[in-house]
Amino acid sequence: ASDMLLLIKYTLLYGIVLMLVALGGMFSEHSGVINIALEGIMVVGGLAGVLVTASLPTTMAPALIVLAAVVAAAVCGMLYSLLLAFASINLKADQTIGGTALNMLAIAIAKNFNGSTSAKISYTNKPFLFSIGGLELSIFIPLGIVLLVVSYIVMYKTRFGLRLRACGEHPQAADSVGINVYRMRYAGVLISGFLGGVGGDNVLVVLHPRLPGGL
Repeated sequence: ASDMLLLIKYTLLYGIVLMLVALGGMFSEHSGVINIALEGIMVVGGLAGVLVTASLPTTMAPALIVLAAVVAAAVCGMLYSLLLAFASINLKADQTIGGTALNMLAIAIAKNFNGSTSAKISYTNKPFLFSIGGLELSIFIPLGIVLLVVSYIVMYKTRFGLRLRACGEHPQAADSVGINVYRMRYAGVLISGFLGGVGGDNVLVVLHPRLPGGL
């Protein structure tokens, strides 16, 4: 029974991570930008969440620790995604090459905080966990479900979503009716950065302290 609960717990955790990042890719893709940099965005967002969590006192209210880590991850994910947006949208750079370069840069940044000569980052993930009937779950699971519902509504039930999809499917037609294609593509990539950063926060903050060797 304990093995089954463990399997369910980690399946849900990894499933939510992949879902959040997939949702991020959906927004970027529908706007017309292929976000190859999602892995790098996850690393940067997760690293920001870890650093914030490690720097806050453990006596702080758990809800505030969670909020601060999620906000930091989301903001850093969005800022990092701006690099891809600027290169792809303004400079017309190859999206695949730009995304791959950002992935490599993110790994290099992370290694500066966890290199062979530097100390391991120490923190606890207890504020991010809660139990239901003996099953220990992450706060990111209900958060992920909420973001899934919100993403569906935004993409398929709002004017913004319709315009975003129009910019990806036929940018010339969207431009001809007064839609700012550049602005909509920036919005799509920024939302992608937000979701990718939160997904990365889930991985590093919740999972890594539980794995051999920590972060």
